[in-house]
Amino acid sequence: MLLLIQVVLCVMLVVIVGARLSQSADVLAEKTGLGRTWVGAVLLAGATSLPELATGVSAVVVFNAPDLAAGGIFGSCLFNLLLLALLDIFTGPGPLFQRAQISHGLAAGLGSVLLGVAAAAMLLAQTNNNLTLGWIGVPSIVLIVLYLISVRMIAQFELRRRVELLEQEAEVFQYEHIKPKQAYLTFALLSVAIVVLGVWLASLGDRVAAVTGLGQSFVGALLLAAATSLPEAVASIAAIRLNAVDLAVSNIFGSNICNLAILGIYDLVYFRGDFWSNVSQVHIFTAVVAIVMTSVAIVGLIYRAARPRRLYITWDAMALIALYVGGMYVIYRS
Repeated sequence: MLLLIQVVLCVMLVVIVGARLSQSADVLAEKTGLGRTWVGAVLLAGATSLPELATGVSAVVVFNAPDLAAGGIFGSCLFNLLLLALLDIFTGPGPLFQRAQISHGLAAGLGSVLLGVAAAAMLLAQTNNNLTLGWIGVPSIVLIVLYLISVRMIAQFELRRRVELLEQEAEVFQYEHIKPKQAYLTFALLSVAIVVLGVWLASLGDRVAAVTGLGQSFVGALLLAAATSLPEAVASIAAIRLNAVDLAVSNIFGSNICNLAILGIYDLVYFRGDFWSNVSQVHIFTAVVAIVMTSVAIVGLIYRAARPRRLYITWDAMALIALYVGGMYVIYRS
């Protein structure tokens, strides 16, 4: 009973802080001039992905459970993409992908590249063709470098897009009453709070999962991933309610990019052997499903399908749900 009360209390606090964090990110998007796409994909995504970093490093260093940590990352990527389908329901009469900028395809495509690198790393490890520099796998270094390149590419692309937009219409300021210093401090404090709450929620989820007897791969891919991804879910839903669709969508794609860079960090702190060799083969399948789901999202951004009559969700969103459920079933059976 006490555990249940703690879970409910933690979830409530995550909802409150996550909503405030999303609004704070919207303020930063205006104050920095970088726009909602970059702030959502980098700053907001980074803040909401920090619980994955903290819980994963703990699993790798303290509990020697790299498979659990990797399962949490890949499962989080799947869960984040599922959020796109859920957000499609929350957007109201207009489909999510019709309201989002097509430029989000850049972050989604970069996420697919990083997923491909991670899948290749696991395949190489299973065939004993590991590429390492000391104790660190070369794919891990590639993931971290690609993340830094992705951040730069998204920033440059967004700045060019904003310049073109401002040439056509004047920018509207909503938060002129908030000083930049106040905006930065508020975002920093809320980020720390969401990290603490995310780690607490993940530890509670781990205690709940301990009595189920399920394998580390499934627990990591479903329970741990859902717990650590709750900040992303809350922040994205709050952004939708602020009518900041681009902030919500970029947060999801950016979180996946950030999550895959975190895999490289796990390898950096794992000194007990080869990280990728200790990750279950089932996560290769998980990575492939995530790539397919990302591809469906890119198609949705480009095609911009309308909702079928009498349905509150588009066909591409339904495909995302079907892929997630199917992927979780295969992982469970494995």
